[in-house]
Amino acid sequence: MEDGRHASAHLAARLQRIPTTPYTWMIVIVAAGAMIVEALDIGSLAIILPPVKQLMHLSPGKVGVLAASSALGIAIGMVPTGFLADRLGRKRLLMGGLLWFTAATMLAALSPNYVVLVLLRGLAGLGMAPVFIMPYAIVSEFVSSTTRAAFAGLLETALGIGYLLPPVLGLLVVPHFSADVSWRIFLFIAGTPMLYVLVIWRYLPESPRWLSRVGRQGEAEAIVTALESRIEAMLGRKLPPVEIGPEIAAAISAPRPAASFAALKAVWRPPYLLRTIAMILGAFGTFSMFYVGVNYIPSLFLERHIGMTNAFLFTLVVSAVQIPGKILNGILSEVFGRKRIYVAYTIPAVIGAYEFGQTSEPMLMLAWACVFLFAASGSAPSYKMWYAEQYPTPIRATGQSTVESIGGRLIGGVIWTMIFPILIASAGMALTMTSLAVTALITCAIATLLAPETMGRSVEELEVAAIASPVSSAAPNVVRRA
Repeated sequence: MEDGRHASAHLAARLQRIPTTPYTWMIVIVAAGAMIVEALDIGSLAIILPPVKQLMHLSPGKVGVLAASSALGIAIGMVPTGFLADRLGRKRLLMGGLLWFTAATMLAALSPNYVVLVLLRGLAGLGMAPVFIMPYAIVSEFVSSTTRAAFAGLLETALGIGYLLPPVLGLLVVPHFSADVSWRIFLFIAGTPMLYVLVIWRYLPESPRWLSRVGRQGEAEAIVTALESRIEAMLGRKLPPVEIGPEIAAAISAPRPAASFAALKAVWRPPYLLRTIAMILGAFGTFSMFYVGVNYIPSLFLERHIGMTNAFLFTLVVSAVQIPGKILNGILSEVFGRKRIYVAYTIPAVIGAYEFGQTSEPMLMLAWACVFLFAASGSAPSYKMWYAEQYPTPIRATGQSTVESIGGRLIGGVIWTMIFPILIASAGMALTMTSLAVTALITCAIATLLAPETMGRSVEELEVAAIASPVSSAAPNVVRRA
């Protein structure tokens, strides 16, 4: 046991001293590619919703159920995904999830009726769950503490790029085919990137930190040794000597929950209980704004009699502004901290959501939608990395999936998405968007007050801080580089 702990500590110290190189970028970019494929699938609903709503004569309630179906699948799939990833590995779950949701999307193109379409979108969501979680788990466990959030920004930028694809594909497909065929062709094409799983299998390594913690030391050693050899060849010099800092030694030797069903309970017990609740509430506020944008923006433009082609063009513009927002977010959060940047993004998102609901003039709607999505979607890199950093390696994927499944997908993605068209129909857009803005502001305040800052602290250091004191670790205007 002691030999295994020492080997884990030594491996963690080796990873911590590795600089960012083109090979590091390659690992992150391969993980990011899976998120581009997923974003195409998620954004598909917004494109097919207008023709499907008309063809199937859907009421506001049925529209809400269809829009929420994939989010419900994600919410259901995320907690077991986290458990399975902590048991079986990050890479395996990522590959399986991508194959699952792309196949379900292709099958959805053959849906004979509304019920089958809802069921298949829900099944696709089950496969999307690991693709939301695993890239962040792999990156957070692979790269240095000084670059985690910046690379999270790259992962989120990949999502932003992926969200550009549905309106582009929509412009190429929907106007050129009859309504009853166009949405089926669109879904079939959206499922074809399943072949990307071959790229993941070939080029993305498993997390060596996870391999080491579950006793697969030989595999972890081989991955890190190969990584060191590649980087030393690129640099033309040896890497610095390995130094096992006190925070790494303490984290490896400290008692920690096992990667088992006990991990599901661990995230709801001290020292993680308070931060789990805080992160869930923050995820609810952030994801509820995101789901409104990704599912309903084209339909809301169409309600203002803009026309389908212009609605898709407007959606393309709104989707594009997410990208600089995500890039900037990841960089700024490494300089100013996760909390400050999360607040700095939430405030303009709230303002954009409110103002979007107050106007009916198309160009003003476009302008406020851009502000809204730039900030609401752009806040995701630091926030997702922030809640990934709240938990130690053995239960990290379980903690991530718990926060995202309950706060982000179930409450924000399913419940809010389902009631949104009903609220629009009964209370109007102005009051509905105001409610969304106020909710996001309150949940942001709670998350900021209760969850600890994590910037610049190694994975192992954060683990020690959590075990020592869930409250004192939150004081951190003090930033320690490990």
